[in-house]
Amino acid sequence: MVNTMTMPKGYGGGGGGGGRTTTGGGDEIEHMIGRRVENMRGVFIIGFILCWAATAGGVYVGVTVYPWAYPLPSGLYALSVLTVIEALGFFWIMKISRERLGLLHFENK
Repeated sequence: MVNTMTMPKGYGGGGGGGGRTTTGGGDEIEHMIGRRVENMRGVFIIGFILCWAATAGGVYVGVTVYPWAYPLPSGLYALSVLTVIEALGFFWIMKISRERLGLLHFENK
């Protein structure tokens, strides 16, 4: 059994008043939802860099403005832990953005 995405009226070659009758399903889906995530890797990279810069900036402010509440060893530990968490999220996003629609079908379930 293969799960496929149901196309709204006007898309796809099957029944009812369609204007788009091309056979390439991927192009129709891209047209429906806009830009594909495979083409947005640069946005993800810039987002990760800005996220890490904000984290480092927050740690810097905490260590310099409130040193009695946020000492340097604590700040460095927080920065390293948050960097690992952000990196794991970034790698997960990049993994998802590399997947193709054909790999998301669940066969033989």
